[in-house]
Amino acid sequence: MNIEVMNKSHMDRVLEMSRAFYSSDALDHEVPMEIISDNINVAVSDNDILTGYVFCEGDDIAGFSYVTRYYETEVGGVCTQIIDLYVDSKYRGRGFATQYFNFLFDKYSDSKRFRLEVVKDNEKAINVYKRMGFKEIPYGQMVIDKI
Repeated sequence: MNIEVMNKSHMDRVLEMSRAFYSSDALDHEVPMEIISDNINVAVSDNDILTGYVFCEGDDIAGFSYVTRYYETEVGGVCTQIIDLYVDSKYRGRGFATQYFNFLFDKYSDSKRFRLEVVKDNEKAINVYKRMGFKEIPYGQMVIDKI
């Protein structure tokens, strides 16, 4: 597997995989396709907010994910948030997620915390994350959406 920064040539395949991801049990709520499309556009643009990565196997894109970074007082430093980690079903079980996490841990080695979200009943993903060293945090999150 090769990990590449997402670019415009990846957009159609990432959109296709995003449709699969956002209609799966990995999420517990619907996200409009307009927002998903906007995410991809931001990830391939010249910005410092959202970086997209694709996992390539030969000429095929096997998966994707996004990263955003921010400062967290709780840990006294930069946090790296992993968003929308998806591996196509035909590539699952081959260690792509593990390779991606190791890539991130190396690339963003200045991070004090790596963070991700997971639906509570997505046991397969939770087990992968726990094997990588992630642990549950003991408090909930609250939001105000201004969409």
